Amino acid sequence: MHFYFTSFLCLNIILCFTSEVLTQDGDLPETQQALQWLLSQRQKDWGWGGIDTTQALLAIQLSQCGDQLERELTAKQMEVDLVLQLWRHHENPALTPAKIALYSLAMSSICHDPRQFHGHDLIGSLLHHEAESDSEFAFCSLAICSSGTHVRKRHLRRLLNIANSKHTVESLSTVILALQCIVKDHRNRNIAHYLKKPILALARLQQADGGFGSLHNTALAIQALHDDNESWNRSLAISWLLTHQGPSGDFFDVATTSEVIMAISQKGVGLVREVDCDVKPTSESEASTAAIIPHLAILPTKPNMTVSKANKNKSTSKEATTDDSITKVQEDKNEDATVTYTLWVGSNVTENYTISITTPHNSTFYNVMQLAAEKDSHYEFSATEWPNGHYVHTLAGFKEQPMSYHYWLLYRLPSLPDSNNPPGNQLVAPTGVDDLIVQDDEHYLFWYKKL
Repeated sequence: MHFYFTSFLCLNIILCFTSEVLTQDGDLPETQQALQWLLSQRQKDWGWGGIDTTQALLAIQLSQCGDQLERELTAKQMEVDLVLQLWRHHENPALTPAKIALYSLAMSSICHDPRQFHGHDLIGSLLHHEAESDSEFAFCSLAICSSGTHVRKRHLRRLLNIANSKHTVESLSTVILALQCIVKDHRNRNIAHYLKKPILALARLQQADGGFGSLHNTALAIQALHDDNESWNRSLAISWLLTHQGPSGDFFDVATTSEVIMAISQKGVGLVREVDCDVKPTSESEASTAAIIPHLAILPTKPNMTVSKANKNKSTSKEATTDDSITKVQEDKNEDATVTYTLWVGSNVTENYTISITTPHNSTFYNVMQLAAEKDSHYEFSATEWPNGHYVHTLAGFKEQPMSYHYWLLYRLPSLPDSNNPPGNQLVAPTGVDDLIVQDDEHYLFWYKKL
C-alpha cells in the first residue's frame, strides 16, 4: 500500500512537471519547478496544513496540475480542516472574513458550492459580516462574485469608492479583481469604465526594478493587471518575481509560492468564476461530503431506515469486545471483506466495543453498520437521510449534543484502535458512510467525543 501511494504521488509529480504551463511569454520552466516544489510539500493527508491547503489547491486546480482524483483528495482534506474549525470555534479564534473568502474561492474552483457547505452558507456569512479593511472587503467581494452570487448594491458602492481613492497595492489589486468579476454579470456591464482609474493607479505603483514591493503584492498585482498595456511592464514584473525563486523552485513558503504560480501562469483567482463546472466529474469525485458534520438540519427519514435506541444505563468504565463474524451467502466467498468496527464513548474512552463483520465485496460502511446492529444491540443507531446520504447522529444510545460540542467522528484506521494512542484528525474518514467502500482487513472507529 505504501509503495502504491508513493508511486502514485511520484507519477503525478512527473505529470505535473512535464505538463505545459503556458504564459504570455511562452513556457516557463520556473513555473514547472515551482509546481514540483509545491507538490513535494504536500503532507500524507493530501493537504498542506491549515489555510495553506486552500492556497495550494487554488494553484494546482487552476493550473490543472495532476489528475482529478489527486485534487479531490486535497479538496476533501480542506473540507475536513474547515469542518473542524467550524466545530471548534469556541476554542480557536473565529474564522476571519478573509479566511472564509479563501475557502470559498477554493471550493468554487473545484465546483463545490460554498453556499451549501454541510449546512453552512459561507457566502451568506460574507454578505452579513463585512470586513473592515478595504483589501479584505474587496477580496470577500471577489469570493462572493466567483460563487455566482449577485453582489449587493451597497457592496458595489463601497467597491467603487475604494476604486476611486488612493490605496495600497493590495487594496487596488483586490478591488480590480472583484470589479473584473462583477462586470462579467450582464447586469453590471455598465460599470466597466470604473476599472480604468484603479488599473492606472495600480500600474503607476510598479517600481523601477519591476516589482510592486513584496512578493505577495507583486503576484497579486500581476493577477489584477493581467493584460499587457503601456501603463506597466509585465515581463519586468515576472522577472523580478523569478529573481526571488529558491534553488528548489520555491518562493519562501507554500502560500507565496501558490500566489506566484497563479501570477506567472496567468491562471489566477480572477478566473475562478470561469471554471467550467458543466463538465461533471466522476461519481466518486462528486461525493464531497465530509464524514463528520454538525447536526444542523433534519430531513424526513425513510421507513426502512435502521432506527433504534439502546439502553443508556451503562457503567462508567466498561470494556466489551465481541468477535463475531456475519457472513452473507455468496457464490464466491473469496470476494467477501472482513473488517473490524469499534465504538468509543467519551473523550477518555469510558466505553469500548469491537465487532468483526464480514460483508460482500463493494459494500459500504453503512452496510457494515446495519449488519452490526442486527448482531449486537450496542451497534444500534439512528440516522437521518440527507440528499447526499445518511447522517448518523445516535449510536449505542448516545446522541450528538451540538450545544456541548459532542459528536460522533468516523475514522478509517490501518490497525485496531488503541485508546492509549488515539488516532489523529488526519485519519478521519474522507467520505460519508454511504460513500465509504470497505476493503478487507480494514479497521473503522466511531468515536463519541467533545470537539
